[in-house]
This record gives sequence, C-alpha cells and structure tokens, in this order.
Amino acid sequence: MKKIITIVSAVALATIIGCGKEAEADDNWNTSEHNYNLNSGNWGVEVRTMGNDDYDHVEGKYKLSDSLELALRYAEDGVDTEIRPKLTHKILKAGPLSLAHRIEYRYFEGTKDDSARYRGIIGLKAGSAWVKLQPRWTFGAGKTGDAKIDDVKWQAGYDWTLDSDENSSVNLTPYVEYLTAGEDGDWAKTHMILGTRLAVKF
Repeated sequence: MKKIITIVSAVALATIIGCGKEAEADDNWNTSEHNYNLNSGNWGVEVRTMGNDDYDHVEGKYKLSDSLELALRYAEDGVDTEIRPKLTHKILKAGPLSLAHRIEYRYFEGTKDDSARYRGIIGLKAGSAWVKLQPRWTFGAGKTGDAKIDDVKWQAGYDWTLDSDENSSVNLTPYVEYLTAGEDGDWAKTHMILGTRLAVKF
C-alpha cells in the first residue's frame, strides 16, 4: 500500500508541474510560501510569509479534542487586514487515507468583502510523502451561495525529520501547491508555488 501511495504522490506532483508548464510562464513560481510552526501540548502558533508578495499572517491554534481544532488568524495583505476564526474537524483516518473539513469566517478591513468558506480536506500519505486535495466553497463576497466548488487547492510534499526524541521533534516539509478556479472558472490554474514548513514540537 505504501508503494501505491508513493506512486500516486509522484504522479500527482508530476501532473501539477506538467499542467503548470502549459500555462504562461509568469503564472508559475511567481511567489513562494514559508511557514514556521511551534507546537506544545494542545497549543500551536503558525507564522506565514510570502516571497515577492505583501501577504503574511500569524495564527494561534488550540486542540479542543483529538478531532477538533479551533484557530484564529490575523493576516495583512497590502492595504487589507483579515481576521479569520476557523474550526477544523477530523472525520477519520484509515491507513493512508485521512478526511477532514473546515468552516471559517473571513472578516476584512480594507477593500475586500467579508465571506465565509467551507472546505473538504482529503489526504493520502505513504511514509513521509503525502498529497492533499482541498475543494473550497465561498459564501458571501458576491458569491451566489450555490453548491458549485469555487476553487481547489492541491498540495504534494515530503516530511523530513531533522531531529526527534520522545518529547520533541523538528520537521522540515517542502511542498508544491497548485490552485485552480472552480467550475465557473473552468478549473483554470490560479497559481503554482513552492512552499516550505518548519515545525518544532515540544
């Protein structure tokens, strides 16, 4: 089974890169995403910065239970400021497959309209390699509120353990992210970027 998921991960990564090459070159790799995570017990903090972009955020997290996590994000993107409460529910984990979903509300100060967003989170993992699919629905901000998917986030990456013992760990995860529009946008590519995540747990 691990070999099958590893092959699926490689195929997904190759497909993402291959599809991106068909688009205009300036749509690919025009920015990068870098995450820094610190976790202890039920608490966590994430800081994200973007290369060649004004966006950055800080997010606090708290695990209400093994399957439920509450988070609050503060983000700045140029003249816009966003405050985003989020609730994530892990539905199941069966072998390499994981299923979860999330509801969030995006409150903006600036030029953007407030909106709510719901997403499904489907993951496959084999060893340290993984792929993740996130279809997303937006409500408000001029959306009709129908059941059509508004965009889809695809990710494929690899978790490297830099250090680990019984009580702590340090992991580095490089990944590729491919974002497409939804049905109304003919599933057109929005961006393809390289991301990294450095996670420290103690």
